Amino acid sequence: MITRTRDETVTFLHPFKLSGADEVQPAGRYVVETDEELLQTLSFPAYRRLSTFIRLGGSPNSNELDRVVDIDPAELAGALARDAQAQETVPTLTDHTATVAHERRRSAKACAIEGWKHWLALNATELRWTALVIGGVVLAGLFTGSAGGIPGPR
Repeated sequence: MITRTRDETVTFLHPFKLSGADEVQPAGRYVVETDEELLQTLSFPAYRRLSTFIRLGGSPNSNELDRVVDIDPAELAGALARDAQAQETVPTLTDHTATVAHERRRSAKACAIEGWKHWLALNATELRWTALVIGGVVLAGLFTGSAGGIPGPR
C-alpha cells in the first residue's frame, strides 16, 4: 500500500474547539496533515483519505511541546467556517491595519467561493470516483449502442 501525507496550514482568528481536543484552542496558525492511500485498481492516480490530524500546542500544566490530534475533516471545515463568519460579524473594538479591515469586509460571494474550495479539497477523492463512474457508464453505452440513440457497431 502506497501512502502519502499532505500538509496544509489553516488560520483561526478566534479561539476554537474541536471534539478531539479537551480544551479550547487559541487563535493562530495550525498544521493539518492528511494521510491518503493510493488506489491501485485504477489506471490513473487516485487517493483515498485515511486520516486527518491537526498539530496543537501542548496541554496546559504539562511538559508537552505539541501534540497531534485525530480530527474529522468536516468538523474542521465547520470550525473554519464559523471562525470566518465570526470574523465578519464581530465589530472591531480597536483600529487595526488596513489589511485586517479589508478582510472583515469580504463579500458573501468571496466566502462562498472559499467554502466551495474547502469542500472540493475535502471531497476530491469522492468527486474523482463520481467522474469515473459517469465516464464508465458513457463508455459502456457507446460500446453497446444504447447511449442516447447513437447506433452501435454492426
